[in-house]
Amino acid sequence: MDSRGLALESARILTKKDGVHSITRRIGEVKITDVRLSETAARCMGRRAGRYISLHGEPHAAGMTALLCRAISQLIPPRGRLFTAGLGNPDITQDSLGAACVRTLTARRGARYSLAAVETDVAAKTGLDTARLVRAAARELKADCVIAIDALSCQDPRYIGKTVQISSSGLVPGSGTGLRSSELSEELLGCPVAAVGVPTVTQLSSITHSSADKNFLVSVPDIDIIIGMWAEVIGGALDLLVGGKGAASS
Repeated sequence: MDSRGLALESARILTKKDGVHSITRRIGEVKITDVRLSETAARCMGRRAGRYISLHGEPHAAGMTALLCRAISQLIPPRGRLFTAGLGNPDITQDSLGAACVRTLTARRGARYSLAAVETDVAAKTGLDTARLVRAAARELKADCVIAIDALSCQDPRYIGKTVQISSSGLVPGSGTGLRSSELSEELLGCPVAAVGVPTVTQLSSITHSSADKNFLVSVPDIDIIIGMWAEVIGGALDLLVGGKGAASS
């Protein structure tokens, strides 16, 4: 789980002059926020510079899969070998998004992309640093891009299960649980990294407004159903991408 969460939440405190460029539009039932952070803005927010696209809506919203496919296509090379890494702990529901997504995928080759995928699990169980494991696999596959899928935390509980974020800045596996591994980034892997995540937890303090509760994470009762639905949407978007449909740029 990556604790840095949604860029759109942090970006609200900054402006264009601070190095934040943000565009919001709505397509049907889906609200799309495209945030670009300069190095200066990223430092202020404790993030990496890059582009963060958020699609806000229910996973079953009309067009969500196609819109997600389009968003991912804007952050990856126009063709090549895609390596999808499903991060997180499959034994903890709130952290099982990556594994659930990978289990919907089938390795295949399309007109512009080929797709391979692996479920990484967590270092506490495998004894392997997740980022190093992904880097070794990506190099062995000669991947042109890594798509890393992980659960996120959020500041506003209303975003739980209602938003998917795609970013070009990579992520830090395990940062949401305190078991940090190396960062998954283009600098580390030697190829572009598109991080895809859905917020599945929030700090209890965001609800109680008590700093004493900041170390406790809470979720919603039907998070298992939500994870399953988003896994189908993300898997469907990748299948659509490799199939060569819906990957328009803007």
